[in-house]
Amino acid sequence: MQRITDHPASSGPVRMPLYSETLLNNFASAKGCADSILQQMAAGPERGILNHLGILYDNVAEPVQDRWKTSLVNMDNRRFFQGYAEAVSAAFFTRSGWSVVDVCHPKPCLVLRHPDGRELRLVTLAFLQPDPDPSARVALETLARVVNRADTDHRITILVRKWTPHEFNPEPVRRCIDIWLDAIANKEWRGRYATYEDDYISLEFTRTDTFVNDGEGAVAFLIAPENGLRTMEVIETRLVYELDTMLTNAPKNTQVVVSLVTNTSWTLPPGTVRSLFYGRPIWQVANGHRSDQRFGFELGSEPALFHEPHYSAISGTLMVDRPEERGPCGRAYFNPWATHQLKASDVACAAFISDQAEADFRVMRWD
Repeated sequence: MQRITDHPASSGPVRMPLYSETLLNNFASAKGCADSILQQMAAGPERGILNHLGILYDNVAEPVQDRWKTSLVNMDNRRFFQGYAEAVSAAFFTRSGWSVVDVCHPKPCLVLRHPDGRELRLVTLAFLQPDPDPSARVALETLARVVNRADTDHRITILVRKWTPHEFNPEPVRRCIDIWLDAIANKEWRGRYATYEDDYISLEFTRTDTFVNDGEGAVAFLIAPENGLRTMEVIETRLVYELDTMLTNAPKNTQVVVSLVTNTSWTLPPGTVRSLFYGRPIWQVANGHRSDQRFGFELGSEPALFHEPHYSAISGTLMVDRPEERGPCGRAYFNPWATHQLKASDVACAAFISDQAEADFRVMRWD
C-alpha cells in the first residue's frame, strides 16, 4: 500500500489554487456539515491530502480543472467523493511520470499520457460505504478470543461470510467448534473445513497445516468483510456496466485502467478480489513473505474479468481505499492477457504483476 505524499509531475502552468488556507478553514468550521467528508478532511489529519490534491489540480489540463473545480470543493458527499476519487486515482499515476491531459466520455473518464508517448483512459468508480459498525468489531474480537481457546494442535482460520448486527452469544459457536475438532480427532470428519450458520451470521472455519506454537492462540487469522459478498456483487455489476458503456464508445486500440475507490477500508478477502479479476488460481505458493508468494492462472479456466476477450483493452484495475486515520492507499492488479501491458513502474503503489508467462498460463506475484 502506498500513500500520496509527493508532488505529482507538472504538466502545465500554475493557475489559481484550488484550496487556499482561508477556504480550507472555512470548510473546517462550516456549521451543520458534520457528515461532510470534505469538512472532516479539512478539519482533521487528512488536510494535507487536500493540499496535495490542490497541487495536482494546478498541474492537470484545463478541461480536467473545469471538471474538478466544482466537485472538489463541494460539501455534498457524492459530488465531492467522485472528484476526490478521480484525483486520488490520477495521483498514483502522476507520481510515476504520467500527465493528466484531458477528460473523455462517457464520464467518469480521464486521459493520461506518459512521457514515452503512451496514452490510457482512467475510468474511476467511487463507492461510498457506511462507516464500520463498532459493535460488530467488538463481537468479532470476542469470537476470535473464543476460538483462540479451542483445544487444537493446528491453527484455525475464520472467514465471516455474513454478519448482521445482533446481541452476539459466542457459546453456540464454541460448542460447534468443539464438536468439529473432536470429530477430526476421532477421524470422523472428512476434510478440513466446517461452517456455522444461524439467523444472523455465517462463518467458515479452516484447520490449517500450521501447528500452534507455545504462547500462540489457535486463530491464524480472521477475515471479516462487512457484507463482503454483497460489496463484491455491487462492484462487479457496476464495473461491468461502466466498462461496457465506455468500451462501446472508445476509439479502437484504447488502453484502459479502471479504478475502484471507497471512502473507508475495502475489508474484502484478497482471494475474493483476485477471483473477480483472474478466477481462482490453478496453484499457489501462499506461505512466507508476500514477495515470495506466487499464483498460477490459466486463461479461460473459469469466468473472470481479465479472461474475457471483450475486456482485453483493460490493462489493469486500481483499488484504492481510505483506512481509518490514514491517507488513500492503493493496490494495482495488472491484466497479464491485456492487449497493452502496464509496467510495475507505471503506478506508484503495490502491483500484482506477471512473473512468468507461457502460452495462456501466467504466474503472478506482488511487486
